[in-house]
Amino acid sequence: MRSPPTLAAALLATALVTAVAVGPVPASAQAPSPPPIDPQAAAIRVAERVLLPGYDDLAGATAAQEDAWRTFCAGATPRDAATLDDAFDIAADAYARIEPVRYGPVAEDFRYERLAFWPERRDAAGRALAQLEGLPDESLLAPERFPDTSVAGQGFTAMERLLYEEDTRAALVEGGAREARLCTIGIAIAHALAETSGEIADAWRDEALPALVADAQEGRRAATRLATDLLSGLEAIETLKLGLPLGESLDDARASRAEMWRSGRSARQIALNLAGLEATARALVDEDAALAPDTLRYLAQAERLAAQGPADIGEAAADPERRGRVLLLSAAIATARTAAAGEIPPALGIVTGFNALDGD
Repeated sequence: MRSPPTLAAALLATALVTAVAVGPVPASAQAPSPPPIDPQAAAIRVAERVLLPGYDDLAGATAAQEDAWRTFCAGATPRDAATLDDAFDIAADAYARIEPVRYGPVAEDFRYERLAFWPERRDAAGRALAQLEGLPDESLLAPERFPDTSVAGQGFTAMERLLYEEDTRAALVEGGAREARLCTIGIAIAHALAETSGEIADAWRDEALPALVADAQEGRRAATRLATDLLSGLEAIETLKLGLPLGESLDDARASRAEMWRSGRSARQIALNLAGLEATARALVDEDAALAPDTLRYLAQAERLAAQGPADIGEAAADPERRGRVLLLSAAIATARTAAAGEIPPALGIVTGFNALDGD
């Protein structure tokens, strides 16, 4: 007669049946898998490949712009402002490539706002420039005191207004009662831009980058902020740089809401913003397109649309025949943002936080 099975044998049989029915336990259930990309290394790459060289370029370009203003204003009137235009374009190009990233030294001491105060509410730049022109005490325009004036009268927003507003440009070129003060203001803005850009470049090199290398937790925090800036940068282009001139409808469209519309740079700013964001995304995933294929594809597509589309974004937004091209660009950027939100954070093993457009 067969003896009854022992408890151990019964348990073994049960375990074997369960294993056959369920199959092997997946590795993901045994222990959490590390993210494909080390977030600290990702943050260091963005700093080394995008931000530090970007701010070095900006520091050099803004220093050259200051030199151009000093040379221009030292000449006799009437004079050609083409050298100022060229210097402004080169400096604005350098700025646009790193503008979307707000993480790092640029976030300290109101440096971001001092580089460009846009969008400007209630004609803030115009009012600030008028106040500077009417100052009874010109010593407030001295390099050591100018940073304490309104940020709306500093940076690229104010510089573009000064250089391309018809009446101020005419006064700078032709001369007259306003010319000397406007030159002093232009030199003050150019100097402040160069000083701020140099401070940020030096701070990245001497403080921020070494901190990322030395501290893994700081590196992880930085990767989270950089991924958040990538998403909020795309959102800012869609909702502000395109959304403001587009308005709610064709009837609500306003060309003058576009960024840098006076200088005709609205589309170029967006194209270079997108180029900088693509470089940031590539650095985050270490050029591994398999980790963010849709993000990189749609960013490149949006960049092409911006570069090949209407140069005058504001005028096109208000034009029934060309408005569709601006709407197409906006949709492409929204698609890129959705793709980035789904691919970049998982690749880094992080969760993005609040962005600069969320408010308090």
